[in-house]
Amino acid sequence: MNQLLQDFHYFFYYSLKQPWFFTEYGFLLTLAIFLIGYAFFTPKSQWKLGYLIAFSLFFYYKSSGPFLLLFIGVILCDYVLARWLSTLEGSKRKVLLFFSIVYGLSFLLYFKYSNFVITNVNALFDTHFSTKTLFLPIGISFYTFQSLSYLIDVYRKEIEPAKNILEYGFYMTFFPHLVAGPIVRAKDFLPQVKNPLQFDQLLLKESLLRITTGLIKKLLIADFLGKYVDLIHDAPRGFSGLEHALAMYAYSFQIYFDFSGYSDIAIGIALILGYRMKENFFNPYTAENITVFWRKWHISLSLWLRDYIYIPLGGNRKGVVNMYIFLFLTMLIGGIWHGADWKFIFWGCAHGILLILHKLFFKPSENNNKWSKILGIILTFHLVGFLWIFFRATSIEAAFDSIHFIFTKTNPMDFIGFCYTRPEVISLLLIASGIVFAPWKMKQNVINRVLSLPLYLWPIILLVALQLILQFRDNNIEPFIYFQF
Repeated sequence: MNQLLQDFHYFFYYSLKQPWFFTEYGFLLTLAIFLIGYAFFTPKSQWKLGYLIAFSLFFYYKSSGPFLLLFIGVILCDYVLARWLSTLEGSKRKVLLFFSIVYGLSFLLYFKYSNFVITNVNALFDTHFSTKTLFLPIGISFYTFQSLSYLIDVYRKEIEPAKNILEYGFYMTFFPHLVAGPIVRAKDFLPQVKNPLQFDQLLLKESLLRITTGLIKKLLIADFLGKYVDLIHDAPRGFSGLEHALAMYAYSFQIYFDFSGYSDIAIGIALILGYRMKENFFNPYTAENITVFWRKWHISLSLWLRDYIYIPLGGNRKGVVNMYIFLFLTMLIGGIWHGADWKFIFWGCAHGILLILHKLFFKPSENNNKWSKILGIILTFHLVGFLWIFFRATSIEAAFDSIHFIFTKTNPMDFIGFCYTRPEVISLLLIASGIVFAPWKMKQNVINRVLSLPLYLWPIILLVALQLILQFRDNNIEPFIYFQF
């Protein structure tokens, strides 16, 4: 009886400090049980939607506890506002859209930015407003942008509002993308409610490959590189410039494998459920310039910022100078979206400046040769890598210190000693480099070959992958980096 009570307590236990995530055994076991029940529903059953929504809400509850009520409230209000928007015309329609946007942003602004604003007002005006201890609800940045895109698309008449609360609730709560993206558009996802994918061998193999790849990226590469990165940034003044430079490379790979690994798992789980989400990464570190990088990195956010910030501001329709201003403001908002900290604001501004400089001084050319592309990839990767330091550093001051150490306290001869004392870091950096810089066609050929293997070989592949993960993973599994955003 006591054991039953303990299991029941664990089942409904949540922790605001340790949210549920895809790499936890508890989640994977619960997902397996959920999928067994899911298999009994017909593809287009409304009961299936209800079952999936219920599990998604439970998933969010395990991550954010009482903030589930806030999430449900946002969903209900958005549904009503969108239906109302579709019935209005003229100025009333604009007023309601403005109210909808302000309402949708209010929770995000309060939980994520209120203390940051108060702290800076106190510092600037020598006031003494008190801050509050606030928990940032998991996924609020993602589901806020998702709900705003839905309302704006309804206003623009690009989509019809969801016909019932079940469909809209399904779109908003779909657990694979709920807490860390990708940011899903209603116009891409809602049509799949009535036309889910036909589950077959190829879809099963694709989904299993994506999930397994995501777990390997996260547990065997990102988490191990993250331990070295944490070591450097927890005591930055105790390490050499070379160690800071290697930490920059390590974090560049860590954040890619961590976030793209999450996206792979999310896309794979969605495929098992019969729904396809768009890709969120496309070989970003092989971009030959910063503009192309933002077409390949966190694609769902890049497109969101383009379609709902940059283009509405005026895009390239109001002259060159205004275009640069709009571009800078868009990246500034992108930086602020990531966090209430000056280091994220600086990061967004720096990317905005790089995009402007690229458009000012580098014109598209069809005659770019192989070597100029390689040099462009190397330069872009290092510019992006240096700016990742601001993402990982404990403060903007610490980020500048780290860059200062790299340029003033780096002795190339230290590399020999580093290879001897930390061969595992060097090995992982080389493996990560080989993966991220490999041509997309080569990766796609490997994927196609694996998918073409007969189904009876797949249990062996999965068992080998599972054994590798269990053998080499770290005992302390870290949450996905983008959970904090």
